Amino acid sequence: MKEKILEMEKYAKDYNVPIIEKASISYIMQFIKENNIKNILEIGSAIGYSSILMASASEDVKVTTIERDQNRYMECLKNVKACELEKRINVVCQDALELNLADVSYDLIFIDAAKGQYTKFFEKYKHFLTDRGVIISDNIKFHGHVANKDKIASKNLKQLVGKLENYIEFLKNNEEFETTFLDVGDGLSVSVLKDGK
Repeated sequence: MKEKILEMEKYAKDYNVPIIEKASISYIMQFIKENNIKNILEIGSAIGYSSILMASASEDVKVTTIERDQNRYMECLKNVKACELEKRINVVCQDALELNLADVSYDLIFIDAAKGQYTKFFEKYKHFLTDRGVIISDNIKFHGHVANKDKIASKNLKQLVGKLENYIEFLKNNEEFETTFLDVGDGLSVSVLKDGK
């Protein structure tokens, strides 16, 4: 497993595939153990790096991970199989905003997909949380761009950062969830569903 993880890190670097930073996934794995998380939904599989590590946090963790890019989906499937985790990781190839989930609920939802769609992902999938369920979002700092928006030359990048800023405001003002922002890796937000919601 360790060799496979290193191999995936190298693949991500060589092919410029964004994967979660080590500090962030370490925090999430610890969170899974400490909070007895069993059922996880991940939005944005990429090559399966984070779903494999989340599943390896504890032997009774199950992960459903959604990826819309066909090539990354195939790479993810291959990696899950190589780690012999296909019984505990279900890889779905679809756009997360178009997917209709059946009657399932998750202890943890991890958002690490298209940055401009974070609010939509949050709104769509929050209904699938268990009581006191948690939504963790990655890349809240977005490589430092969020703190330095004025210095961005690219119009597209500026728009994307604007959407992330809106998402941060959305989380801060969301009365259903209590959100903590962590300066871990590329920035994480941890949104806990409040009691009785």
